[in-house]
Amino acid sequence: MFGREGDPFLNLDHFRMRGPTFPPHAHAGFSAVTYLLPESAGGMRNRDGRGDRSLIHAGGLHWTAAGSGLVHEEVPEPDGVVAEGLQIFVRQPSEQERMAPVIHHLEPDELPRLTIGEGAWVRVIAGSFGGARAPIEPPSPLQLLDVALSPGTGIEWRNPWPAAGATIYLFSGAIDIDGEQAAAPAAIVCARGTPDLHIAATIGDARFVLLAGEPLDVPTVSNGPFAFSSVEALDDAVARYRRGEMGSIAQGS
Repeated sequence: MFGREGDPFLNLDHFRMRGPTFPPHAHAGFSAVTYLLPESAGGMRNRDGRGDRSLIHAGGLHWTAAGSGLVHEEVPEPDGVVAEGLQIFVRQPSEQERMAPVIHHLEPDELPRLTIGEGAWVRVIAGSFGGARAPIEPPSPLQLLDVALSPGTGIEWRNPWPAAGATIYLFSGAIDIDGEQAAAPAAIVCARGTPDLHIAATIGDARFVLLAGEPLDVPTVSNGPFAFSSVEALDDAVARYRRGEMGSIAQGS
C-alpha cells in the first residue's frame, strides 16, 4: 500500500502466473488496472459479470473502473504459460464511486511508445509524456509510464501537479535518481511536492514503471476488494454485493 504519498494509487502487484490463481471476485469504488509487460510470454483472459471475455495480449492494458462494482476474473492464456504483468489499484474520485463500471481495453499497438535512445523507450500507459498521450481518459488526472533504459540513457520527469509525488517501481537493473542510487527490486516513493526528476540507468539495462497523479485527498475506507471514501458507501457496496447486484461469472465458463 502506498499511503498518502502515493495518492491516487493504492498499491501495485507484480505478478507471474501460469494458471488460475484467484476465483471470481468483486471490485468496487476504485479502478483495477491490469497491464501485461511487453516481454510476457503469455496473455491474460479477463471475464466479468457483464459478459466481457477480453484477451489481454503482452503489452496490452485492461482498465476496470469498477465504480459501483462488478465481479471479474483474470486467468493466464494459454494455461501453463507464464503471464507477467502488473495489477495496479487506483482510487476513483468520490463522485465516481457509485457510477456504473467503465471498462477500457487497449491492444499493445494502441499504447504510444517513444524511443529515447538505443534500446531505450517509454510506453505511455495512462496520461501523457513527451508529447504522446494514452488513448483512454483515466478517472482522475494521472500518469503511468513503462520505461526501459539502456546504459547511458535516462529520462527527465516533470511533475505536472505541484502537490503530487511520484512512485517508481524498479523491477530490473539499477538507476540513479538525482544522485540517489537504487537497485531492483525496489519501490521508491517520492514525497508529495517532488520537483522534476532525472532518472538514468547505471549498470546495464533498467526497467521500471513510474506512477504519479493529482492527489484526491479523500479518506480511504476499505474492506477486502472494496475501497470507498466513507463507511456509508462501503456498507452500501457490501450489501449490494451480498444481494448479487454486482453480477457473477461461473468458474470455468
